[in-house]
Amino acid sequence: MDKQEAFLDQLWARLAEQGDFPTLQYCIDHVFSSLDAERNVGEMASSILSDFSLSQKIIRLSNSAMYRSFGGEVTTVSRAIMVLGVDTVIHLTLGVRVLDFFQTMPENRPRAAQALKQAMVAAEFTRTLAEARGIADGEEAVVCTLMHHVSRLLLVLYVPEAWDRIAAMCEAGEQAGAQIGEDDACREVLGVSLGEIARAAAVKWRLPPLIAGAMSAPPLPEGAMPETHAGWLGAVARLSSQAAASILAGQDDPLAESPVRANSSLRADSPLQAANPLLAAAQRLGLEPAHLGQALAQARALTTSMAATDAASQAGDDAGQQGSKPADALARLQRAVAEVRQEGGAMSIAELAPFALESAMRALNFSRCFLMLLNPSARRFGARLGFGEGMREKLDQLSFEEGFVPDVFHFATLADRPLLIEDTFDREAAHRVPRWYREAMPDARALLLIPVRVRNRCVALICGDWGDARFTGALSAEEADAIVQLAAEISAGFLRSAPAR
Repeated sequence: MDKQEAFLDQLWARLAEQGDFPTLQYCIDHVFSSLDAERNVGEMASSILSDFSLSQKIIRLSNSAMYRSFGGEVTTVSRAIMVLGVDTVIHLTLGVRVLDFFQTMPENRPRAAQALKQAMVAAEFTRTLAEARGIADGEEAVVCTLMHHVSRLLLVLYVPEAWDRIAAMCEAGEQAGAQIGEDDACREVLGVSLGEIARAAAVKWRLPPLIAGAMSAPPLPEGAMPETHAGWLGAVARLSSQAAASILAGQDDPLAESPVRANSSLRADSPLQAANPLLAAAQRLGLEPAHLGQALAQARALTTSMAATDAASQAGDDAGQQGSKPADALARLQRAVAEVRQEGGAMSIAELAPFALESAMRALNFSRCFLMLLNPSARRFGARLGFGEGMREKLDQLSFEEGFVPDVFHFATLADRPLLIEDTFDREAAHRVPRWYREAMPDARALLLIPVRVRNRCVALICGDWGDARFTGALSAEEADAIVQLAAEISAGFLRSAPAR
């Protein structure tokens, strides 16, 4: 066994000892098993929406400048999947999951916090570069950039004594006037480069071969351009890493002070010569100087915003914290109706249902939301689609017969308007809540039931709750009207799918 194999075995053993490797492996496997082209939009959205924090991050990232140009503002995970495509959403989710894993690690060493910040800043730098260039595979490049930093994070967190030696070697070289890169120092200390560690991690975690190949792509020779997509991805990761290191080191950003036009050029004696290495590398990758300036500015802004809280989970959180009905529910509902009307006409009912359901969930800030469909031959309503924590596992428990029983679900099927139960634990309402629902949702306090009617027969129910939060305020007539309009769009979808009924 050579030195490289021995070290990698030691590294994986340490991850296994701390119990972290199985968690990360499960997380990555789950991304690829639950998000794939074989699943429909509803199934994919349900998987993401089972994690509130993840869904907020996916929507925030989906609203970057590049993605908005594909079809306007993205307000739901369902729309993100339809507009951006399966591959982009998979890479978005994977990038978020990898970062989330390392953010949960104990940061009892200053180097760990610094390495994590560098990874986040580099990822933002890559994303902005891709946005500026209009590259459709931008999130794929972000994942490669994060994996480029994974080797550093693994060493800092699991082999800190080796990382201390690497850092000391780099610092000593800098003081002596001889630049020693982290990659060279890592090979000297451990017999393996940072890129080789990242590639081994990508292979072990069963990431797509392209990502592993990008990790092992050698640095470009001076003046050379990448000849393969993997080579381009690897070069972008290195460029982003250099930029992030400079920003976090507090070096001045000359491009921020003197913006560079897309058609500008720099002389060797230019006062902006400190930026020349980044500019030269960017131009070899098909990126303009202006793109670099935008990416540096955005990465610097992220660095500033990370002062006190995790900017990735706080910035752009459109839905806010989970709780009761939001104060601006009417505006949200009206926007949801407009979006569903605009998009729904070209959708099948299988596509429209999850889109409308999630739109209702976002507008009303439900903690959980599910759609019950009538099976006419069995004369039973059964939950077919659900969003929120634990909903995918609960669907089989949610079912009732069409006939009549004096409970809130049967009352809702007879109504033309939404039925709101403000407190399901109140003495006057509790006996109207069926046992099957209470067993599946023991904490649900307020419940909203929205009938979907086709030819005067209730064919579906949208059911939403706010967890154990108390319902505040009331459901106004205008809000109820907007909810009825949203249900009508689903009804129209049923009619389009089965015009002969």
